[in-house]
Amino acid sequence: MSTWISDRRALTLGLLAALLMLAACFENVSLERAASRVGLTSGGAGSVTVLDGALTIAGPDAYCIDDEATRESDRQAFVLLARCRSDRQPSPVLSATVSGHAAPGSGTPEELQRLAAFLATPAGRAQLSRRGEAGDVRIEETLLQDGALWLRIHDEGNPETLHPAYWRAIMPLAERVVTLSVMSAREHPVGSAAELQALRDFVASMRAANAS
Repeated sequence: MSTWISDRRALTLGLLAALLMLAACFENVSLERAASRVGLTSGGAGSVTVLDGALTIAGPDAYCIDDEATRESDRQAFVLLARCRSDRQPSPVLSATVSGHAAPGSGTPEELQRLAAFLATPAGRAQLSRRGEAGDVRIEETLLQDGALWLRIHDEGNPETLHPAYWRAIMPLAERVVTLSVMSAREHPVGSAAELQALRDFVASMRAANAS
């Protein structure tokens, strides 16, 4: 029994790591293309469905979908969200990356703890890296809360217009692996606390939009 449980845990972590790696590649290409437009406001809708209606991307109040930065394939979806209207105060931009594959596991604290431990390794940090380089990435803070893994990441491979430090949440939602990020413009960072609050609001909006 213990061997079967151990094998199942290893399989779950391996599948989740593989899905995150695929998502990272898709996300990085999309983000590079959109980075030059970071800081602009969006006139898009407040939400959008992806992967044939499998999941709805919805940001917090005052955030809209940036249609030009949204990309989707049969296996992945990337959506960028920006403020719906101009704001005198610097505002972060949000992104959601969704795997088209079913999420392994259910986001239990034990599963998230194993994922956090893996992402702290060189192999895990390489998967988080925009350039696939473990040396680019430093995990500054890790939280296991509310069925999600919350990471404060410093990535030297971030696009030039983005601050190297940002917050990311990884969680299962609507039977998919979902990665949500909150990023600041390099010239106008909003700070870790404000980004984390924006990420908490983003997570809450996503869960409300996909409540069964």
